[in-house]
Amino acid sequence: MKALAKVLKELKEKDIGSSFRVLTQQIRTCFDDEDDALRSMAFVLFGILAQLTKKKWKAYFSEQVRKSWVTLLLHLQDPNPQVSMKCRATFHLCFPFLGLKRFQHAINKHLGGTDELKPTELQEDICRHLAKENAELLENLYKTTLTYFYSSWEGIRAAAAKLAGFIREHTDMQRMKWLDLEYLLMSLRVLEKDPSSTVQLVATEIISDICSGRVLEE
Repeated sequence: MKALAKVLKELKEKDIGSSFRVLTQQIRTCFDDEDDALRSMAFVLFGILAQLTKKKWKAYFSEQVRKSWVTLLLHLQDPNPQVSMKCRATFHLCFPFLGLKRFQHAINKHLGGTDELKPTELQEDICRHLAKENAELLENLYKTTLTYFYSSWEGIRAAAAKLAGFIREHTDMQRMKWLDLEYLLMSLRVLEKDPSSTVQLVATEIISDICSGRVLEE
């Protein structure tokens, strides 16, 4: 994969040809790999493809980014700091493919430069924006986030739970029927029994917030 990265850096979009499709899909399969080095290189390669993509493969790559962006968002809190850094750079390169031009400036502030990243602030800003601008992408964010409740990494499970809480907080329950509150509560109660005390605490806090909100609504 390191050799592939060196080669791709020397190519242009037209040089890759039809292998672009297979290459993109194969790289995506490594985003959640248990091997830190493999995961890191997968993010690097995906970022290189983002830089290569101009016209011919733009629609296809945009589709692949939509399928991957939640994974990238959560791996900003990857258990390996070096992997997290690679993911940050790639997420920044890939974000324009989501078509959220009004939010690009805010993303640049979060991910650009060398300042310490504040993932929870980024997550909440994204949820707030999507609730106003793109309910379809917010739904995609929610459904994929729930699958990470079962991640093998406690940091990712905690990040997913926090993200689900932000989504619920900014979702119009009357307008966005896809958020099943009972199922979310059930999933969070499973996390309350997680082996990690950090995950337990996050789940408990979100359950408390949801239940308090219910009382206020009633």
